Amino acid sequence: MNSEKLCELLQGFANYYWSVPVSYVFDRITQWHPEVSAEQLSRILSGDAIRQYHFYVEIDGLEEPEIVVEHLFAFGDDDFKRFIAARYNLPYRDCDEEALLRFDEKRLDIPEKQSLVDFAKNEMGIDDRWTKQLVNDCVLYQPYALLDGKSWVMSVLRGESYGKIAFRSIEQVKRFRELGTRFFEAMPNPVLRGWKPCEIENPPVLPDDIPEKDEDIPDSRGVMNDLLTNIKSLQESKARVSKSASGAAHGKRIGPNDPCPCGSGKKYKKCCGR
Repeated sequence: MNSEKLCELLQGFANYYWSVPVSYVFDRITQWHPEVSAEQLSRILSGDAIRQYHFYVEIDGLEEPEIVVEHLFAFGDDDFKRFIAARYNLPYRDCDEEALLRFDEKRLDIPEKQSLVDFAKNEMGIDDRWTKQLVNDCVLYQPYALLDGKSWVMSVLRGESYGKIAFRSIEQVKRFRELGTRFFEAMPNPVLRGWKPCEIENPPVLPDDIPEKDEDIPDSRGVMNDLLTNIKSLQESKARVSKSASGAAHGKRIGPNDPCPCGSGKKYKKCCGR
């Protein structure tokens, strides 16, 4: 097996389990590819080839080295520590090579995802872009809800990833919670070492507090109003700068230490003159 193929397979392990012992990875790979040696794997993990991929080899706080997906270190190592503490004491769920290599593509190819998509399009009336975001938010927030004890539904309602999606009623929110929970139960979960919640005894229960009244649903209109206000302010600032630049062309030069004509109160060189 060449280095590129091996790195892609290692990335698959990281995507599927988030953090998995190197020894387990080696055992699985050699079942599929007996020609891969411990020396070759060690050379890959300690070399430059993995720098273009999204995983690390971590040893701090672990009994043995593990391959860890990159996003667990996106905001320091707190997420990683919480993940290790929350991870269920289960055997790793075996996954075949093709499933690992196509995990990002295939993991969402389940009926529960389609039910969520149909709800978003037909009952909420949102387009393909926001439907995709709604699905991605479920994928993102549900495992983290197990780590933080934080309501994954409220994370979606508040738009804590890319932006808010407008829900019109509590009944719509409840329906979303119902379909989203089914989706969660049918997906491999890294906190459960790759098992689906529906496959184990005593599966975890997602924290999912929701508002009690329609008026308590976080409203996306405030975000849009703020955005429109900022755009209007930016347009007015550009107009003032354009007018000042026109004056400069007639001999009224703006010095770098002069107040910026946009009205920000900053020096020109620290503001629109950069």
